[in-house]
Amino acid sequence: MHSHRAVFQKVIEIADANEQLPESLFWGYFQDTYAVTQGAAVRRQGEVSPRVGSLAKLIAEIAEDAEKLSWQFWVGLWEEDPRPEIHGLREREADRAFTDQFAPDGGNHLDPAIPAADLATLERTAEIVTRYVNRHVAHSDIDPAPVLPKFSDLDTAIDVVGELFTKYGNLLTASTFVTLVPEPQHDWLAIFRVPWIRE
Repeated sequence: MHSHRAVFQKVIEIADANEQLPESLFWGYFQDTYAVTQGAAVRRQGEVSPRVGSLAKLIAEIAEDAEKLSWQFWVGLWEEDPRPEIHGLREREADRAFTDQFAPDGGNHLDPAIPAADLATLERTAEIVTRYVNRHVAHSDIDPAPVLPKFSDLDTAIDVVGELFTKYGNLLTASTFVTLVPEPQHDWLAIFRVPWIRE
């Protein structure tokens, strides 16, 4: 989602900077395609049911079994630095990070109220996008949504998915993500520097 959004935003930026581009139905197609695919992706990650694998389902399962995500589990994920002059740093840093993020009341395991609140946030921000996908994309509802989501609603949902993916990825692996947008290993903008239609 974050990679697709970065591409979409860059193409819009390129188009806005070029006053010579004519009007075209392509832009409607481009925006519709983005909205539909990203909306479906948000709905997919916000769904909780026995038949799916999603971020929302993972967070719900974590909330139901928070005791298993203990301080001991978390510290065990951290690699000890072999340098004797900083012996014990791993445990101190891990303890601070665990308390700050997952057990602010000083408990020995993840506070289940944290994933419960995060799940509610994810469901709330995904709801307007999910309703649009359900009524206008996956089905032709006889009772269409009276208010369609804006691109800002989609952006908010994507941001929440990214934040929670990073948070729970960190909880389960003690790893962090510098960015959720991968750096392409080629000049993907090169296609915009050549004519697409030749005489």
